[in-house]
Amino acid sequence: PHGAAEAAAVAAAGAVGLAVGIAATGKRGTSPQSALIVTLGVGFLAYAVEIMIWGDSPRSHAGLGGAVTLFGAHVQKQSFLVIGVAAAVFALLALFFGRTYAGKALSACASNPYAARTMGIDPLKMGLVAFALGGMLGGLAGVLLTPLQPISYNSDVLLITNGFAAAVLGGLNRPVVALAGALTLGIAEAMVAGYGEASYQTVVALALMLAIMMVRASRRTALQEEAAR
Repeated sequence: PHGAAEAAAVAAAGAVGLAVGIAATGKRGTSPQSALIVTLGVGFLAYAVEIMIWGDSPRSHAGLGGAVTLFGAHVQKQSFLVIGVAAAVFALLALFFGRTYAGKALSACASNPYAARTMGIDPLKMGLVAFALGGMLGGLAGVLLTPLQPISYNSDVLLITNGFAAAVLGGLNRPVVALAGALTLGIAEAMVAGYGEASYQTVVALALMLAIMMVRASRRTALQEEAAR
């Protein structure tokens, strides 16, 4: 039944995220490059497992039925559910990272693992918490988006591209600002699809991401040169 199925899916995604974290970073001393390679390898293995079990045809499930007219546009009720849940989740994330010890410990490990370790924080455990949290958030996103667009084994490629572009646009270490970046990117892609070609949406995300990364890299280099002087 709905409700129980969605909750089970989010919990299962969190468990999978934790398992991937153990495989990628469970051994102490694992370099970030090695962890990234293992994570990508597990992702490709997951593609094969998903095709073997469920096939390669897109799948979907029912969400909130019906639509409403807003300023002349027909908007599905499921879209309002996505907006409401996303706003609540980002509000909770802001409280988590800003007000709780675990959230501050995660931020400290992301900023400076060595300094966090000297303060008694275990970066390995915090990394596993991050993998599990990321899995749960991914599962929640899947539950919300599947009624709007059918999901197949490789649908995560486009979602990851857009998500990373939004995070780069808004800031990799500020969830609420990243949400603003995601909204800006979503509006830009919708306008490209409406006034141009829908196939160019991914190009917009990649172009924005590369442009912002180049600008930030040049600023960082300029600041380092100024500090060296």
